[in-house]
Amino acid sequence: MDTSTQPIPAIPSAGPLPRPSVPPLPVVPPLPVVPPPPEEPAVPVAAEVPVAVTPPPPRRRRPVLTALGAVAALVVAVGATTYDRYHVYLVRSGQLPAKQEQVVPAGQSVTVKHVSWKSTMETVPQVPGSKPQPGSAYIKIDITRSAVDADGAVKTAKPKDLFVTDRQGRTWVALVGNDTTPAEKMEIGESYQMTAYARVPPAQAAEVELLLTPSNYRSDIPTAQLMTAKTEPELDVLRFKR
Repeated sequence: MDTSTQPIPAIPSAGPLPRPSVPPLPVVPPLPVVPPPPEEPAVPVAAEVPVAVTPPPPRRRRPVLTALGAVAALVVAVGATTYDRYHVYLVRSGQLPAKQEQVVPAGQSVTVKHVSWKSTMETVPQVPGSKPQPGSAYIKIDITRSAVDADGAVKTAKPKDLFVTDRQGRTWVALVGNDTTPAEKMEIGESYQMTAYARVPPAQAAEVELLLTPSNYRSDIPTAQLMTAKTEPELDVLRFKR
């Protein structure tokens, strides 16, 4: 079989291939340049003003408690007034004897309900162990007592009342600072010392006298019977002169 060796003739060029048709892009006008807004002047910040904190209102007392307190105070006041009036009534009606004051000359003793009493007084700069108060004077009161018999030996309690009084009848309380009296029983005829102090105005220091009301408490009465045991009324008041 014969083969052809002739070259294939070249195909003449038809020129460049046509470009595809692309529509032109629309022309966008540039955006206008807007100038920035002018800066506002800085406003000074006011300092913080402390705000006063109002405390919560106090709790109101319950009306019931307030009423009870008022009633209790009224009962105490009425009770004290009633007691005073009843005491005066008993004295005036003769059912209760009036207190009996015994004047004891300076330096002498007196025996009351089986016990002998004696007292001396002097003005001192101050009460031991305390500072003096301006505008005050101090009275030292030395009291001696002794039992004259067995009934007096068991009357070991401190005086029921102890005052100093001036010429106008004003009184000041005297407080016991030391007492050598045994709690259970005194030896008959033995002297026991008691020291008391009173604070008075300086103008009355030289004139005040001692008012002493002995106690009728008996140490031989059992504790369980103290409220029911009948004792002598405490009606004796001793006035010690200076």
